[in-house]
Amino acid sequence: MNKIGIIGCGWLGLNLAKVLIKKKFEVIATKTSEKGILKLNKFKIKGIIFKIDNGKIIGEIDFFKKIDQLIISIPPSIKNYDKSIETLFQLVNENINIKKTHFLSSISVYGKNGNEIFENSQISPETKNAKLLSYAEKKFLNLNSSLSIIRLGGLIGCDRHPIFSLINKKINNPKGYINFIHKTDAIKLIIYLIKTPKINGIINCVSPFHTNRKKYYIEIAKKLNLKKPVFNNKEKNLRKINSNKINLKKLFNYPVDNLLIDFNK
Repeated sequence: MNKIGIIGCGWLGLNLAKVLIKKKFEVIATKTSEKGILKLNKFKIKGIIFKIDNGKIIGEIDFFKKIDQLIISIPPSIKNYDKSIETLFQLVNENINIKKTHFLSSISVYGKNGNEIFENSQISPETKNAKLLSYAEKKFLNLNSSLSIIRLGGLIGCDRHPIFSLINKKINNPKGYINFIHKTDAIKLIIYLIKTPKINGIINCVSPFHTNRKKYYIEIAKKLNLKKPVFNNKEKNLRKINSNKINLKKLFNYPVDNLLIDFNK
């Protein structure tokens, strides 16, 4: 099953597609504009126009018949996300050649629920986007084919980190723990699930290194020569999100020490 489709080729999807191609997978990725297709073509990724507007499909749908596995990476912030999910669910369910679907979700569906959280922990979405993701998860759990729901931690990489948007604000929950996932490790897990179709259901994709938030942000700011962060001490949420489904410590190589990124790479 080496023919992979990616719906929603944003920051993570694009990097995933690049790695899949290097590993000799056939990849078809979607974009919503010709400009997006040209960007994919620069990386030798076959791109097609595909979008759902208020429940209506615009672009190609034949590619569903050309793939073995599908990765759905659509942000819940898009307009009419719930209608798009309903239409997409129907499309996937009708294409019996798709042996497995991987839905990229977020740990935000857990809300502030609990201290130690695993895949079987109760969800408690609080934000609009988290509630939309929860709706999408429940919808896709009714698929006739195999499904993995990958709940991603806060995504970081050499070109992406929350410190840049938080440095001029008071950072909440300094006594809590980080629940991040490095781009390299997220991609590694997704490819592992592609190669291991028997693993289904919900998987938490979060680094098992849960550094104290205050310590982490101070060290990151120092590393980047940014001013010292200011913290809001009112909130206290000590949740740690882990996986009891896959041994992530064994799977991941951890390209960074304790998620302290080398931003020069």
